[in-house]
Amino acid sequence: MFPSKFFPLFFIILFSLPIFAEFDENAGKAPEFVKKGEPRLAIEWAVPLKKNQVQVNRREEAGVTLFGDDLLVATRAGELHLFGKNGELKVTAVFEGECTVAPVAVDETHALVSVSNSVFMMELITEKKGKKTQYSWKVLWNIAGKATVAAQPFVYENKLVLIQFHDSVIYVVDKESGELKNMYSDYENSEELAVVRLAQPIFVGGKIVFGFSDGTITFFMLRDEGKVDLIPYYKFKTANSMKRFEKRDFFDILSFIQIEDSILFSGGEYGGVIVDGKPVKLENMEDLQLFKYEKGFEGFGRRGIFLFDEDGKFKTQPFKSMNYVTNLVTGNGFAVAMTSGEGPMLGDTDAFIYLLSPDFTKIYYSMMIPNGVSSNAVCDRSAVYFISDMGVLYKFKVLK
Repeated sequence: MFPSKFFPLFFIILFSLPIFAEFDENAGKAPEFVKKGEPRLAIEWAVPLKKNQVQVNRREEAGVTLFGDDLLVATRAGELHLFGKNGELKVTAVFEGECTVAPVAVDETHALVSVSNSVFMMELITEKKGKKTQYSWKVLWNIAGKATVAAQPFVYENKLVLIQFHDSVIYVVDKESGELKNMYSDYENSEELAVVRLAQPIFVGGKIVFGFSDGTITFFMLRDEGKVDLIPYYKFKTANSMKRFEKRDFFDILSFIQIEDSILFSGGEYGGVIVDGKPVKLENMEDLQLFKYEKGFEGFGRRGIFLFDEDGKFKTQPFKSMNYVTNLVTGNGFAVAMTSGEGPMLGDTDAFIYLLSPDFTKIYYSMMIPNGVSSNAVCDRSAVYFISDMGVLYKFKVLK
């Protein structure tokens, strides 16, 4: 691991030109379509994370995670950057492999980083050298599977780490030592595997819920009495065939969220809710990423943003998009949606970042982002941070 070198300021400005081009010719003034008094987005800084800014069917799939007062930034090139929120690079770790899953902040000094088929437990070391603070990463442990990591590692009761791989294998690892305590293998579906985007596991009614790449959702009991066991409680399929997954489309999703003592799910050929242990199909819930929203749920994906009531029934579609909505984050009285161009070549489809009202019904502001955003984005009270598919890390402030 060693510090990474970045381009001079000239290149930062150069690669930010598509963003600046959205502004009015008069410096410091917002475009004419921004109504007086309405919120707007303003770029605060931009840092290119790689030398080659040309993307040809190679999206940035990992992304940004809040890490105390800083940012963890994982890139497809296998780099883990620690940035301050003013855009200053503090330290970089370089791994052999690719990061396609966003890092997990365990606490303010520890993080789980997924690189290809391995997961690393990292500790941030800080040392005072006079008036300066030096930062370095220490690897506490790492563990590898036979296939790539499929979802963000899940920390269970601050004692165990559950790691899911794309070959339907789940590792149960001791959080402190990295020792493999046990593993679960779902060989039943081994011939039907496909590389799709999976959700992070969730904890529902004392069960840990995992989604598998063939569209199966499984509820597990975890027994930690001397020996650690991960025991399937029940499972069901969200798709009737593998035809939906044969193309290995980047945007294939299996997503789920707690709804009372069960789950609301989206993925495969349809989405719905479990009733008496069986999936019941619901309207407009296919291929969405689901999140809790006020008294109901919201989902975003291939066609825009959708709102559902507490039972998962479709209510309205407040935001429509021709592109794929890849991120929806909320801050202090605003929401930000991001899209990604669906064409395989740069320039096939424009993509955008939108500043929305908290209920997603009104667009305050929008900007074109070259080739879009498909990695994980984060938001604090007044700013949003993301990596574009061109490989540039941005911070946008929300001005009111």
